[in-house]
Amino acid sequence: MAAAAVALAFCAGCGAGRGGSGGSPAERLARGWERYRLGEFILALKDFEAVAQGAESGCSNQLAALYAQATTWSLRRPDEDKVRAERLYREVIALAPTNDLAVWSWLALARMKAAPVGGEIPPLPPQVEAYQEVIDRFPSHPAGEEAFFHQQAARLEQPDEARTREVLAALETFLGTHPQSPWRSTAYGLVGHCCAVLGLKDRRLDAAFEAFRSAEIDPASPPSARDMSTFYWQVATLAEFEAGDFAMAREYYRKFIAEYPREQRVFVAKQELKRMDELEAQIRRQEQP
Repeated sequence: MAAAAVALAFCAGCGAGRGGSGGSPAERLARGWERYRLGEFILALKDFEAVAQGAESGCSNQLAALYAQATTWSLRRPDEDKVRAERLYREVIALAPTNDLAVWSWLALARMKAAPVGGEIPPLPPQVEAYQEVIDRFPSHPAGEEAFFHQQAARLEQPDEARTREVLAALETFLGTHPQSPWRSTAYGLVGHCCAVLGLKDRRLDAAFEAFRSAEIDPASPPSARDMSTFYWQVATLAEFEAGDFAMAREYYRKFIAEYPREQRVFVAKQELKRMDELEAQIRRQEQP
């Protein structure tokens, strides 16, 4: 819900509005998003609607409240209303085409077109086209970058070799031209998926390391609070089964065992260490004259 934070930030940009007994517009927006988070959608909508009705036309409070209503109608379960959500997103765009919330509204509209209908994923071409419109309109905006990754992920839903190579090339171009993007870890994750499809075992292992290195870290959290178990396990298994690098596999299985001794996969890690030892011993016996 990245754009929700943007919506809350914008509500401070215009006058206080008519808070009434329900609180100021900022308070009602914050309370509405909290209710949304808790699944209290009817109450959330009441807060958002009250802010929209009490704000001046085109004011940032109104834009934030309209965007919040659109998001609620689009994503609430059950009783979502895609038609109403689209109307509200387009109202935001019409009121303030260059506003950040209008940009996020374009992305939301694209994601709605790509959402499953009755459990069925829509055809690929409309998804690609919807995301491409956002990319073309806002190539340097975070929403444009996010649209790019949704588009590439959609193209990998049912990948063939040619399409996977196209996606891999697009991701590598992005990584080369966006050295500071917060999406680099996501990019490397998709690169790893492409490498799995294409059988590029060593590159898949490299992508796993790069995805980990480029992942955003909460500066407020101490290093000890970071859960490394998934990364250790991924590297160990890729090294063992994909790259055939038993030395690296042993290193990361042992890290996993030492740092997460109560994890359920510790037993499997010990079994894999034993299996590699036995396999290498067998190879040595076979090589003896």
